[in-house]
Amino acid sequence: MISINATALPPTAHPKATSQPAPAAVAVSLAKPAPQHGVEVNLSEAGTHKSAQGNGTHADIDASNLPDSVKKVLKSVREIQERINEKMDELKAVMNDHSLPIKSREAKIHGLQIELASLTSELNKATQVLRRTENEMKLSTAEKNLSKALANPYR
Repeated sequence: MISINATALPPTAHPKATSQPAPAAVAVSLAKPAPQHGVEVNLSEAGTHKSAQGNGTHADIDASNLPDSVKKVLKSVREIQERINEKMDELKAVMNDHSLPIKSREAKIHGLQIELASLTSELNKATQVLRRTENEMKLSTAEKNLSKALANPYR
């Protein structure tokens, strides 16, 4: 969901109306509103997450001043989280697909739950590796907080 809030311009910012017709070039330029300052765009949580990833990349992680070994683990954590989100979406779709026979739907749900349990275990291990790496690298509290924020872009 994207919501857009715009700030209205004061009346003095609008062009004055005249009784004379404007030249064609001017009329065309007036027909297209110019970009205005004061426009604010608020992204949903999912949109913020996608934006943070920068089209599938981890630009925010790469731009951080964290050691490369920590960045590598952070990227792994994010990728596992993304796979978990995809499996959750699949699970929701199967649960809501009443066109499937009950037995088939239950089997698919069970299979997806097993995959989710495996991915959750993988995420827990990756998070443990991240914390251990942070401690081995003797990161400061600020760096650990940054790492935590980058590992959990949903929060």
